[in-house]
Amino acid sequence: MVLIKFKTEKDKVNGYYFLAFKGTVRSLPGGLFEVNDYMLEFLKNENIEFEVIERTAFNEAEKIRNTPAIVIQ
Repeated sequence: MVLIKFKTEKDKVNGYYFLAFKGTVRSLPGGLFEVNDYMLEFLKNENIEFEVIERTAFNEAEKIRNTPAIVIQ
């Protein structure tokens, strides 16, 4: 998964619409979107401008697996 931000409001609307119908998209606060890596090429082919913010996975399952152990007394 990749964290992206669209360059313009028009790109944001068109990009979100495109991703919602063609792939997986997760909307985050601050105008950020989490998409699958392979969708970046599709966005480029549609001339939808965006910038990659981060390539680190924002995987909820990983967050759960990596939580610190709780000590019960």
